[in-house]
Amino acid sequence: MNVLEVRLRRKVDASLGTVRKVFDTARNPQLAEDVHHKYADKYLLAEYMTTGLSGSLLTTLRLLGMTDEHMKKMKQWSSDRTVTLRFSSRHKCTFLEKKTREVVPIETRKVGRRGSVTTKAVVTVTEYFWKFECGYELSAYKGNEPQEKIVIKQRDGASTKVKTTADKSPQVEAREYPNIDVELTWLLQRLNAENGQVSFSIDRSHKKCLTPLRNEDSEKAVTFSLNANRWTRRVAGQLQEFFNVVQDNTLDMKSLLSTEIAFLPFAPLLEEGRKGDDQQPPLKQRRIEATQTDTVVAYKKQHEGDVPAVLGGADLESLLQEEERQIVERLETMAKAFPASGGEGLITQDEARLTILLHSATSTLNGYSECMDYLEVMLRKQLVAAIGKEITASDFAAYMQFHNRKMFKEEYAPKPLCLAVRRPNHYPEGTVSFLAKADDVTGENPTLMLTRKLEAGTVPQMKFALSAAAEVTLCGETQVHAYIGHRFSFEQPPPMTLAARSRQFSGYVLLLGRIGGADLFLPSHAMIVQNKDEFDIPLMLDEIPSAQEFRDAIESLSPEQQRFAKAYRSMQLESTLFAVCIVQIKPQLEKVLNLPYDSLTKEIQLTQRLLELFIEYHIPPDLVSFQCDSMEDPDEIPAAKKVEAVKAHVDAMFAIIKDSKQKEVDERKMQRRMDATSSSSDSDARPSKRSRDRDRYRGEGIGKGKSSPKKAKKSKKDYLESKRCQVSGTKRRRSEAECLPESIELEMRELPATSPAEQPHLPKTSSSDACVVEEVLDVSTLPHALEKQFEAFSDAACIRPTIIKPGDSWTKRYQPKLLSDVKTSNVGSDLQTKEKNRAFDLLDALTRSGVLTIEESSMHIVLGATHCFDETLVDTLVKKNVNPIEHVERSMLIVASTLFGQQPQDLVKDAVIDRVEKYSPMLFLK
Repeated sequence: MNVLEVRLRRKVDASLGTVRKVFDTARNPQLAEDVHHKYADKYLLAEYMTTGLSGSLLTTLRLLGMTDEHMKKMKQWSSDRTVTLRFSSRHKCTFLEKKTREVVPIETRKVGRRGSVTTKAVVTVTEYFWKFECGYELSAYKGNEPQEKIVIKQRDGASTKVKTTADKSPQVEAREYPNIDVELTWLLQRLNAENGQVSFSIDRSHKKCLTPLRNEDSEKAVTFSLNANRWTRRVAGQLQEFFNVVQDNTLDMKSLLSTEIAFLPFAPLLEEGRKGDDQQPPLKQRRIEATQTDTVVAYKKQHEGDVPAVLGGADLESLLQEEERQIVERLETMAKAFPASGGEGLITQDEARLTILLHSATSTLNGYSECMDYLEVMLRKQLVAAIGKEITASDFAAYMQFHNRKMFKEEYAPKPLCLAVRRPNHYPEGTVSFLAKADDVTGENPTLMLTRKLEAGTVPQMKFALSAAAEVTLCGETQVHAYIGHRFSFEQPPPMTLAARSRQFSGYVLLLGRIGGADLFLPSHAMIVQNKDEFDIPLMLDEIPSAQEFRDAIESLSPEQQRFAKAYRSMQLESTLFAVCIVQIKPQLEKVLNLPYDSLTKEIQLTQRLLELFIEYHIPPDLVSFQCDSMEDPDEIPAAKKVEAVKAHVDAMFAIIKDSKQKEVDERKMQRRMDATSSSSDSDARPSKRSRDRDRYRGEGIGKGKSSPKKAKKSKKDYLESKRCQVSGTKRRRSEAECLPESIELEMRELPATSPAEQPHLPKTSSSDACVVEEVLDVSTLPHALEKQFEAFSDAACIRPTIIKPGDSWTKRYQPKLLSDVKTSNVGSDLQTKEKNRAFDLLDALTRSGVLTIEESSMHIVLGATHCFDETLVDTLVKKNVNPIEHVERSMLIVASTLFGQQPQDLVKDAVIDRVEKYSPMLFLK
């Protein structure tokens, strides 16, 4: 129970004692939440309380001195002009006289060693006397014509004498205080000028009528009550400032300033089994107009003749009369403690009456605000009681998963986006998953997305650039996914993570980016995932303005500015297509090495060594690929023989690398030895550069009694070592000619070129056939098409396109060796760039710098959008009276219809189509 409930319950409990005295003993009204009632009773309760407020305030105005004639005239003004109640005040402080007087002598006794000494002193006191005068006026005027006013209450010449001990005025010599105004138009419009009765009703048919509190009629009433509350407090504060000047201790000021009335005539009470107003005895004088008759009749029709549980107009009239009686009784009591009206004193019965009525109105207005807020508090409590707990956004997300399973047909239902990296009839090399954290208990689960697999020939093959001179074509499958998130108020959606996992002795290349056109993929990140690597990449969800927000924002811009904004938004919409490309390594290795399909599946060591050559040493694939003799038919050569030939090439390359490494080590050892000999020599002679070069190439033969290299014959192996490849200075790759040893280069020149017919084929459609596109789908147009659908069939202000992009900091878990522990590292921007370079180097080798297409790849395009609610989940239900399930359901159907190219009725199950059509009829318009 919150503070509002505690405070309101105290007021209601205090009021119930008075209510039981007014009603018969057989009646038992109670707080609304303790009585069984219908939702329509809450509307009647809001009307009841607002009508009670209007009657109470009009009673206060009459007690202040407003006559029936005043009321009629002000009611007439309110028909076409505003009516303002104004309190104006002023004061003047003038010096009267200066007096000097002697006070009673003061005796002072001092006790010493020789006895006590008593002294007397006469004190002279100077006093200054001032006359403090004040005046005020309470009036009403129409529109902006304060000169044509109705004076309700006025007083001038009220004064009191103020005494000070300093020659300084206690107040400013003269001052006109700012006027304190409040508009009475709303209150006067509730008044019937002919019979003086008040009424209030809520237009339930208005499109902006959401709840008993969230509608134009109730909001105007609450706004008026807040303004009136500020006005009563300011006027009471102004009078309090005047009263503080009074130095007369005989006046009971404490009792005057604590005059809060505890009784609320319009407390939120309901009564089960209540009789109608027509069965209650009529009152002699009614101030409440029976405007609820039509509403009560409609209530009875809707609820099969039941009588509303809200107290009727006669009950409210009785309670208002009791409130007036208590106020009048209080005024009569206070009148006995203050001077009669018309005197010269600063505080008379008039000021006491005004103060009591202001405090009473403040208490009433405070009670009204609390009672109206109580309606939403009660709704919230009843909603929680119905569900059993305070539901959160994560609970809603869990329900929407359940809801989508019940609504969509199986082939169109959202599915967890967990991608297995595998070849047909093979065990997966790894997985790529989109994970979202639901809560602290369940942890991360795969994100549910709508998925459409595009058949070959219906979408152009994607291309992306490895460098300025190399472009790679992807001839694998393409899938389009749609992510529809939801966010309540300023709550952040659950964090999403892209998790890439690989198994031992397996691997693939993962590329992340966005779609830049019908056949253009723009990778921004890339990595090689192999040998139990685990990458956790946080995904950032950046929302851009919705279609309606964008349209409203550019409405007042110039044509030039609008064209710029529309052009930039077009780029933003295409940026909502997040792309994930998976390239399998082994199939592409077999293709670039001229090996049969599936020949490297069990060649684990060979595969690992090949990757090391391509990634670490940048060896061109032609140096290790299989080349058949021109007289042989490639199809007749056994796969094992081809693999053995590749193994031999790999062994030879590693032998060359090993010898090169060993020679570098030997050279460094020799250099250190030469440096040590040179520094320890007593001779100042320095060897020439030519002799140093000669000694550097002699190697281990120096100093061991071996013959000079000039006398020894060079072997073929030494010759090959001396002609090893020279590394070029380019950052990307070394050219083939620069990397070939001379002998191997000569051998390669003698080999005949392999004809296209000799290239091995996968047991699938050939690359030439796969790239034939007849009728294509431009996926880059999906965001624009989806935005048009939202504008036509949904609240375009709620759906915001969402840009999905990788975060800045990643997490990588890897196992350096089979027996070592798993290590975790943070992958920042520098390491991300390094990972991308390694992946691109491998792809450059696997495609021969773009010459070969990639068959075993899968492109996954994710279209992002977020359904945003202004309030929290509970407030969306209680304050907006909006069922978020139906709104998110409508958004899902619009996205699914756009993605699959199907009508909404074809997407949902037959069992729910009637319900969906009832709450989203715009989707089924023909």
